Amino acid sequence: MTCRSYGVRIPLLCCLLLWLSGHGIAWACESDDACIAPNSWKLGIAVGIGARTNPLVDGDPIPLVVLPDVAWYGENAYFDNGEVGYQWLLRSDVTTELFVRANRERSYFAFWHPANIVLSVNTSAADVIGSPLQPGDSDGESPAPRDSISINDISSRKWTADAGFRVNWNGSDSLLSAAVAGDPLGVHQGYYAQLKYQYRWQWDDWRFAANASVTYKSEKLIDYYYGIDGEDTANSSLWYAADHALQTSVGLLLNKSLSKHWRWVGRVQLSTLGSGMTDSPLVSKDYVASGFIGFGYQF
Repeated sequence: MTCRSYGVRIPLLCCLLLWLSGHGIAWACESDDACIAPNSWKLGIAVGIGARTNPLVDGDPIPLVVLPDVAWYGENAYFDNGEVGYQWLLRSDVTTELFVRANRERSYFAFWHPANIVLSVNTSAADVIGSPLQPGDSDGESPAPRDSISINDISSRKWTADAGFRVNWNGSDSLLSAAVAGDPLGVHQGYYAQLKYQYRWQWDDWRFAANASVTYKSEKLIDYYYGIDGEDTANSSLWYAADHALQTSVGLLLNKSLSKHWRWVGRVQLSTLGSGMTDSPLVSKDYVASGFIGFGYQF
């Protein structure tokens, strides 16, 4: 199979980066199963156990159980795990591309959870119908403003897209990328810029990929999702006008081939969020951690 060095991907590792990083191009081509031939699909799935923490007040951890890996690369256009792009300046040492993908900030605010579908087995009738009024409770009067706020109290944050430009500098076993992206739908009207370095190596049958990144997110982006105003609460003491944020992230991915199609895969990632975000009363943690361990199958 003929592979293009700028279209190379690490099998089944990219699916583990769905939440926190972009598509996995630009690795040196070492084996057929590490590449995508032009005008062909690459399909895989990873099944295991994992989760990503939610930094928001009353935010539930996000389960990572089944992670799909779907990619297609043409001569210039590509689709890679939800990202659509167009590449040019296709050289072995550098590539450039335009890309569009869903913005990931809202993933903290909306995700499936069993508690949203069925009642807990520990739920009592009083929890469902409402507890009788106790002495001192008001009846028919507006409650006093709360001194805290959570994702259950605020107005809806909308989905939007990222559209941007990325440059990849490719080494034999490393990748340095720089990207900047804005909001083409005008939801938050902000932008972000990211510098990311990835390095991979092999030890016996194990393959490793380490990554580190720094991401700047603009004031408008952070304020739309994590700022608080009168639409969220009447308690003005909780209102918060967010500032820009500088976020860092480090991670490690690993896999071991078990057969032609099966691999053992694992991943850990830790990201810091920056004071512009963490100073918000809506945010209870200054980091996001995620981990996954399981088996991957490449079709």
